[in-house]
Amino acid sequence: MNAVAWHQALQEAADWYVCLHDEDVSPQDRQAWDGWLRGHALHRAAWDQVTAAGQRFAGLRGQDAPQALAAGLRAAAAPAPARRRALRTLAGLAVAGTSGWLAWRHTPLRDQVLAWNADYRTGVGEIRHVRLADSSQLWLDTASAADFAIDAAQRSLTLRQGTVVIETAPDSERPFVVGTPQGAMRALGTRFLVRRDSADQVHLAVFDGAVEIRLAANGERLVIPRGRQADFQRDRIGAPSAADTAQATWQSGMLTVDNVRLADFLAQLSRYRRGHLAAHPDVADLRVMGTFPLPDTDSALAMLGDALPVRVQRTLPWWVTVEPR
Repeated sequence: MNAVAWHQALQEAADWYVCLHDEDVSPQDRQAWDGWLRGHALHRAAWDQVTAAGQRFAGLRGQDAPQALAAGLRAAAAPAPARRRALRTLAGLAVAGTSGWLAWRHTPLRDQVLAWNADYRTGVGEIRHVRLADSSQLWLDTASAADFAIDAAQRSLTLRQGTVVIETAPDSERPFVVGTPQGAMRALGTRFLVRRDSADQVHLAVFDGAVEIRLAANGERLVIPRGRQADFQRDRIGAPSAADTAQATWQSGMLTVDNVRLADFLAQLSRYRRGHLAAHPDVADLRVMGTFPLPDTDSALAMLGDALPVRVQRTLPWWVTVEPR
């Protein structure tokens, strides 16, 4: 699939979404949309993707919500400042109606249910610090969830979803163990990061002390020392490499990158906001470096325009692209 053609189809689909949700949409508009939809297979695929994203904002409550949503959509295509006001209105409605947004991350349903009911959890864009019952410290990244249990024999943290940083408190009698479906990690007096990259893989980075991995499938063990990281699955551990300390700067509400592709930077930033965020193929390979604020991803996007020859296009509050300037 041609990346530029696909990006263009997505943008056109988002524009049609705005048009068709306008209360003043005409029969001619619908006829033109139908012709566009039938014009190419890419158009149908792009339309399906945009409408799927829009459906995740369909849980609005209250009689005024549909009217407010329609008004926001009508004005979203208007010139500033009306457009800016409309975007703020739609963003507020989106937050009000998306308690189930974590499904966007394609987490398996069973894991999602467990995450929703976890002892500690964060929503999209939220970062949380917790002092556990044993005085260990836990930081949860965006859209993360974990359970914690303690008894006479062991301290157990089960990572249900997302990313955590753990700083363990000393306890010579009860080891601190982090559990995932892929295997368990036993802390050896340490500070470390654990991330569930997918349903199949876990990422471990050790910043202090050491952590022992024990695989779920075959019991294979490997100690990862300070300054090293490794990915593992149920039956294999990848080769350890140098740990990147910048991967934990989210603890302080910042995203730090050094010479990464713009497309990869946006993929990281998109974890802290709701909706579609992507780069036009013509600028996807531009390099990004710096420290960006996570609590305000719009400010982070604005910073890109100051440093790179790009502009941020907001077709909808939940459909944002970074285009060539």
